[in-house]
Amino acid sequence: MTMWPRWLYSLGMISVGVRDLKNQLSQYLQYVKHGERVLITEHNRIIAEISLPREGQKVDSVEDALERLAVSGKLQKAKRNSSVASTSDATQAVDWISVYKENRERD
Repeated sequence: MTMWPRWLYSLGMISVGVRDLKNQLSQYLQYVKHGERVLITEHNRIIAEISLPREGQKVDSVEDALERLAVSGKLQKAKRNSSVASTSDATQAVDWISVYKENRERD
């Protein structure tokens, strides 16, 4: 695990490099859940911070956040009306053995 300067820890912050964060993401998320702020560094420069939402800060659903980005012009919505996963064909089970046998017979 990355060693961080004592003064960062005393301020309730932990510093971690991108590679170490990727390799031990669960551990650093546990720190965040316990109120720590995690500073993410790349080449010894802070590039991001992970922390709990501030008290009173509204946490939107993904759909609400995407809609807000679309309204602000930062996101362009897909043109299709429904998700591929929600179509009736996608929810039906596929008999893969039959598909395999069909393809072998054609060859």
